[in-house]
Amino acid sequence: MSQFTTMRGIFAMLAAMVMFITNDMFLKLALSDLPLGEVIALRSAAGALVLLVVILANGEARLIRTAVHRRVAMRSGLDALTTFTYVLGLSMLPISTTTTIYMAAPLLTTALAVPLLGEKVNGKRWMAILVGFSGAVIVTRPAPDTFDMFALLPLAAALCGSLRDISTRGIPMVVPGAVVAFSTAVGLTVGSSVFALWETWRVPDLFPALCIVGSGVTFALGNVLMVYAFRNAPVAAISPLRYVLVPCSLFYGYVIFSHVPDIWGISGTILVVGAGLYAIRQEAVRGRDEARARAAAAARAPSGAAMPAAVACSPPKS
Repeated sequence: MSQFTTMRGIFAMLAAMVMFITNDMFLKLALSDLPLGEVIALRSAAGALVLLVVILANGEARLIRTAVHRRVAMRSGLDALTTFTYVLGLSMLPISTTTTIYMAAPLLTTALAVPLLGEKVNGKRWMAILVGFSGAVIVTRPAPDTFDMFALLPLAAALCGSLRDISTRGIPMVVPGAVVAFSTAVGLTVGSSVFALWETWRVPDLFPALCIVGSGVTFALGNVLMVYAFRNAPVAAISPLRYVLVPCSLFYGYVIFSHVPDIWGISGTILVVGAGLYAIRQEAVRGRDEARARAAAAARAPSGAAMPAAVACSPPKS
């Protein structure tokens, strides 16, 4: 995986996080007027329609059948579990508690990437992830009674989300990212429709309807970007970028919901952003070092001789 490809994956992940937090902002606005299940179902349906348009515009209609690929279906199922366990936990716990526990997802993803994907993580990158997690904890400041039975729900969501992200790497490259995201959106639409059994759904007014459309568009774009990111960059390099959600949520909280962050929120945000930027810098430094090592090895090799296998084929080091 080249350094240029890795950096494109990193920037795709950053854009995906902005899309997802914007999606959350639209959802929060819509939830003030509509029940939860209806909002998720309509949002997912809107996202599926947007993704279908993207698929058709790209001339990939014949590849829609790959949405039933085993790996794609696995990712869609894990994403549905992630959504439902997180939302259920959110209904039982304070939002700060749920958010903090779910922020264990990048740590779990990085840890699971070692045995499942064979990736290597050095001490500096582990430190960046831990600092980012600490910043998220400072921002959310969970209550001391966090660890009750319901706290297992967002923890389960974090685990499912980590497995979902890792499973993305196993999806064949022939399956377009839009098709993968389309499969997820359809699965969520069908799954969230079950909420209609105990909720009273109603036709939304103009404003919540526009919020749902906006949520669907950002949800669709976020999924496409995240699939691209996990296909083109090491999991350990992009997982810490999830913490970008925290400063973005503070921004939307101030601009849209008139919530002013206190000193704890500002301090935590500095740690989160700093850790994310440090992780990106580490990836850039690693890429430069590898390029120099390859150039030096090529210069030492005799004219016409093949490059040593240890240099030509060794996996990238973190």
